[in-house]
Amino acid sequence: MKTSNYLIGFVALTSLTLVGCSDNDFLGTDNGQEVAKQGNGEITFVAGNAKTTRAGEFVGATAAEKLGGMFVVEGTKGSEQTNSPSTTVVFDNYLVGYEYNSAGKTETNTNNWEYVGKQTGITGRLTADTWTALHGAGTAQAQTVKYWDYSTDQYDFIAWSTGLREAVTDAAVAGSKVKVTRINTGTTLSSNGFKLTAASAADLLQCYYTDINTVLKANYGAPVTLTFRNMAAKARIALYETVPGYSIKDVKFYTSDANPTAPADLGEGTTTAATLFTMGSDVLPQSGEVTIFYPHIGTEHRGDPQTADYNKASVTVGEVTGGATSPTQGFGTLEAQYGEEEAHEAAGNFYLGRSLPNATYAGSSADNYYTAVIPNTNGKPLTLRVDYTLVSTDGSGEEIKVYGAKAVVPATYTVWQPNYAYTYVFKISDNSNGWTSQTYTDPKGLFPITFDAVVTNFIDANAEQATITTVATPSITTYQQGHDPKIATNDEYSKSQTAGVSDAVKDVYVQVMNNSGTPALATDLNGTNKSLLFAVTTTGAPISEATVMDALQNRTNAYDAASPAGRNGITLTTNANISNTVESIVNGVDDQPITVTAGTAAKIAIGSLATGTYAYVYATKVPENDVRIYNIVDPTVTGFDATKYYEVSLAGDGTDAVKAAGSEAAEGKVYFVKNYKSDNTTFDSYTFKQTKVGDDVEGLVEVTIPGSKASGYTEGKYYFDVYNQNDGEYAVKVIKVVE
Repeated sequence: MKTSNYLIGFVALTSLTLVGCSDNDFLGTDNGQEVAKQGNGEITFVAGNAKTTRAGEFVGATAAEKLGGMFVVEGTKGSEQTNSPSTTVVFDNYLVGYEYNSAGKTETNTNNWEYVGKQTGITGRLTADTWTALHGAGTAQAQTVKYWDYSTDQYDFIAWSTGLREAVTDAAVAGSKVKVTRINTGTTLSSNGFKLTAASAADLLQCYYTDINTVLKANYGAPVTLTFRNMAAKARIALYETVPGYSIKDVKFYTSDANPTAPADLGEGTTTAATLFTMGSDVLPQSGEVTIFYPHIGTEHRGDPQTADYNKASVTVGEVTGGATSPTQGFGTLEAQYGEEEAHEAAGNFYLGRSLPNATYAGSSADNYYTAVIPNTNGKPLTLRVDYTLVSTDGSGEEIKVYGAKAVVPATYTVWQPNYAYTYVFKISDNSNGWTSQTYTDPKGLFPITFDAVVTNFIDANAEQATITTVATPSITTYQQGHDPKIATNDEYSKSQTAGVSDAVKDVYVQVMNNSGTPALATDLNGTNKSLLFAVTTTGAPISEATVMDALQNRTNAYDAASPAGRNGITLTTNANISNTVESIVNGVDDQPITVTAGTAAKIAIGSLATGTYAYVYATKVPENDVRIYNIVDPTVTGFDATKYYEVSLAGDGTDAVKAAGSEAAEGKVYFVKNYKSDNTTFDSYTFKQTKVGDDVEGLVEVTIPGSKASGYTEGKYYFDVYNQNDGEYAVKVIKVVE
């Protein structure tokens, strides 16, 4: 099972969130419900079974509708070869068509899918001429009934569909038609694959392909289930704002990186389409040639361990020679679903959403705001540039126009893969890089824009993301009299700093700004366990705000331990050289103090500290309890030490009992899913299922975590790391103390 990987970056100018995941609107995989075997020997097909599958998957008539009521299949039989599946062709680019309420009317139709006699084509989808063109001289010229051959070891199948578009084989690709090539012109399902070419993303959105489905002898007699994936990608963009005291309206999108021009040139008084654009000579293809191939097939990749993408389809997308390109990608307009007005705002205006969950999307809600795009496997840097108007929410009616605010999405995050959907979220804050004057001579950044990026890698339809990340919003300011940030490196503060009139060592002061909602100075630093100082050491993990945060939230000791020991190898040792009750801050070269209210500032007595790395921590929420988390670890990695982990075992034949309906996850237990082979009855393996106390565990195998750790490694056992995850929320700043 794949899991998703997270990359968090902070880029000056604007805020951007990219999310890539399997799109639930695309046809998903069959959920493994058992399909009854047929009493006769005819080979039949089904595109997903008729039972309920996971959310976002389509079966039965719905699947048939998305496939345009047809697909083309290549099938072979025999024994698997070293670098290919079976070799004897059985289904040579057979056309399989869907006929409502036709199941059982012929011996080859048990699920409304029929292939016998379909060489005449299907109106509007694939003509008899196209069918003929998919078959070379000397190949079968009719589609006849096929029977399971029990003298062979296996059958192998792949297929494609052009959905609601007509499949053609001629050179010219026009709108609403998709050019197709014959599947594997040789005698095997080789790695060469096949191609589909579409003139637009909307056409490609109708096209589907499959992995190789291998049917072993034990499963002969059941309908052949084919799982289809979409060939297009989809993308959407959204904006939200966090400017204190202002709302944002009249967002105007640029289509190039030209110097900002008068709003009239961008259609002031009208709505402009949300647009991302390329720069320089880069362009985006508007048509695509998709090649489907199978790089890891045959016994060479089926061994133990099996290659991860054994029998899986790989996809490359190329530009069509002479095909259209564009420097822009549009996503529709924002206006139809802007946020609601705040107090004192003029009626009839529409404003950007004011939080990430309520971001304002471009496009149509009917499509979940997605726009079909040609897959872009190379990636191109994409730019967002906008004008917008700030409207004061204090009732004054004040407006400020901002021109030319810009953000660039790196090419790394614009690699659009088929069958995935991407979301780009831009945050406009009070850290803007636009101008408030059209002369462009005034300082840029009066309203600074900051952009932070969260990138989620692609996720299998079955994947679960068990990681929980808390993002703390307070900003921490540290100050030492005479401290020169141009000289210091990485927040270094000197123990010998004696700037000012006196020769006393200058302490470090800390204040915390709460930036959620209206910015406000934190006044509770003198609360119990609210403002803390820790010395930081590590056994391997790099020390940063993020790793210290993880050590605070995920500990090998309890949440109320004085010195947290992080699961990541970072140890935080409580240091008492901090005062949270100071009422003045030494300021300036003349040592004149600034009076502050107790609880709004902390003082770190730097002269009493040893040199090294420290972390200042402000708890926006002091932890009150924690839960035990069990995390499976890989015992095959180099240097694995089993004595650091807990060991459990399961029956190798899959005879472990499963939990009954209504069962809930309990403390001190771990849970596994039983996996079955393609016949859905023969036990295959176990998969660990991440749960928390109280989760529904019906159908899962429950195992008790032992009280002591393993004494050594044993083949076939499962090993777990156990840590405590608390409910605290923190803001962190790492500082380094030097002489």
